[in-house]
Amino acid sequence: MNYLGLAGRDLLRNPLRLTLTILAGAVGVTAFIFLSTVVDIFYYNARAAQVDRLIVRNKVSFTQPLPLSYSARIAALPGVTAVTHQEWFGGTLGDTQKDFFANFSIDPHTFLEVFPEFVVPPQQFTAFRGDPCGALAGEQLARRFGWKSGDRVTLKGQIHPGDWTFTVHGIYTGARPGVDTTALLFGYRCINESDRLAPGMKDMVGIYAVRVDDPSRSAEVAAAIDRLFDNSPYPTKTESEKAFQLGFVAMSSAIVTAVRVVSSVILLIILLVIGNTLAMGVRERTRDIATLRAMGFRSRTVVALVLAESSVIGLCSAALGVTAAPVLVGVFGRLIAGRFGPMPDHLMRGQTLWVSALAAVAVALLAGVGPAVRAVRLPVAEGLRKVA
Repeated sequence: MNYLGLAGRDLLRNPLRLTLTILAGAVGVTAFIFLSTVVDIFYYNARAAQVDRLIVRNKVSFTQPLPLSYSARIAALPGVTAVTHQEWFGGTLGDTQKDFFANFSIDPHTFLEVFPEFVVPPQQFTAFRGDPCGALAGEQLARRFGWKSGDRVTLKGQIHPGDWTFTVHGIYTGARPGVDTTALLFGYRCINESDRLAPGMKDMVGIYAVRVDDPSRSAEVAAAIDRLFDNSPYPTKTESEKAFQLGFVAMSSAIVTAVRVVSSVILLIILLVIGNTLAMGVRERTRDIATLRAMGFRSRTVVALVLAESSVIGLCSAALGVTAAPVLVGVFGRLIAGRFGPMPDHLMRGQTLWVSALAAVAVALLAGVGPAVRAVRLPVAEGLRKVA
C-alpha cells in the first residue's frame, strides 16, 4: 500500500466523525466569508471612490446645507475641472421603510461631468435634462421595481413633506463593475422651485462634488476651497471622496470591530474542532503509528500522514464553505433589501473567497501540528505496550 492509500484508510477509519468535522469546518468557512462580506458592505463606497474627486460639505456637519452660490466660486479655483451638487432626499414609496432605496436631487447639467462612471443613453439623458421633475433610475433599482422609461414614481418626502412625483426618463448603468446602480436621481429644480420646499432650504444644497485636474494636487485644492469660505456663515470641510465615505464607516466602527473579532473567533473554533478530531484519531491509532515506526518509517513520514489528513479536511471544508457562502449572502441581501436597499451585484469579492479558503486550509494544517508532534514523540515500545 502506498502513502496515499494509507492516509485514505486513516481518514475513513470513522466516516461519521470525518463527515461531521468537515461539515463543522464548512459552517465555519461559510460564516467567516459571510462576516467578511458584511464588513465589505461598510467599505464598499470607500473602495469605489475616485482619487480625482473631492467632496465639499458643511464644516459643522454633513447634515447641514451649503448655499447654491458656492458652485460658481468653487469652479473658478485653479485645478478644478468640474463641480456638481447633490442633496439627499430621503423619500419612500409608502409610509414605511420597507421599500427603502437611496434617492438624491442632482444638477442634471453637471452631474455626469463629475461622475462619468454613470452611463445613460444620450436620448434618455436629453429627455431627463429637459424635464425639471425628470428622473434617472439605476439599473438594479429599475429591475427591482420593474420601472422603465416613461413610468411615473411618487415618493413621500421625509425632509420635504408631501408627495413628489417624478417621471423616469432613463435607466443608468455602470461604466465598470462595482458602480452603484441602486439609486434614483432627479432634478434639483423640481424641489428647489416648489412652494412645498422645507423652510430655509431655498437655494441650498447638501454637498458639492469636485473633480480636480491632478489628483496629486487634491490636498492643495481642498485647502483652497476651505479658505475661500472660512469667514462665511457656512464654512466648509473639503476631503477626498474616500475620506468622506470612511467618515460614515467611522460612525459604525464598533460594529465593524465586533464583526472582525467574531470572524477571527470562528477561525479559532475551526482550529479547535479539527485539532480535536485529529488528536482523537492519533490516540486511536497509537499502536498503528508505533508499528509503522518500528517497521522503519521515519518521523517525518508519520508527520506527513497526519498533516495529509488535516489538509484533506481543510480542503473539503473550504470547498463546501465557498460553495455555500454565495447562497447565504444572496439570501441575506434579499432580507435586508427592504430596509437598507439591495446589495450591489459585485459586493462579494473573489479575493474574499480565496483568502477564506486558504485560511481554512492553513488553520487545518496548524491544527494537525499538535497531534503530529505527539505521534512522533511517543516511544515505540510504550506505544505498542499501551494499546496491545
